[in-house]
Amino acid sequence: MNKTNDRGQLDWLVELMGAAAPAVAAAFAAARLAPVNGWPIDIAVLAGFCGMFVAAFAAMRAVPAEARKLALPDFDPMAGPDVLLLDQPLEELDELLLDRPLMEAEVEAVAELLLEDALPAPQPDSRVVQLFAPGRMPTAGQLRDRIDRHLADGDSGSRQSDASDALSQALAELRRSLRQA
Repeated sequence: MNKTNDRGQLDWLVELMGAAAPAVAAAFAAARLAPVNGWPIDIAVLAGFCGMFVAAFAAMRAVPAEARKLALPDFDPMAGPDVLLLDQPLEELDELLLDRPLMEAEVEAVAELLLEDALPAPQPDSRVVQLFAPGRMPTAGQLRDRIDRHLADGDSGSRQSDASDALSQALAELRRSLRQA
């Protein structure tokens, strides 16, 4: 089914609305001119609307449909043993595996698929935050020590801890370090 030159499903509605717009304008003009010429208003409005609607609709239908800009090609489903069924395991294809270095001809064939612009390592004095840098992550022993210290503090659940002082000190330290930089 190739529908590249067919009219769309709602093109008739667009043509009706497109023809109705000048027809309403013609009916309004006929209503304004009818008393001047001595015509009955209802007949003048009807004649103006119908005449302009028929002419505009015929003009819109005379324009042929254009080919669609994003036409899809015909799709024929494959039949036979190459069809992937969900009740069968997928067999690995040898030509898709990259378990060996590519030869020169193969590199040229897949050059657009190779990532060559690896990100450079950040400078030691850069202000980039590294969330998962290996040197910054505490080891399992350090985490256990922190937990043990927290539990050894005693009844920490009964006393309200207010960290606003610690936050103020940390922000002040941050401001001082930014001013020095």
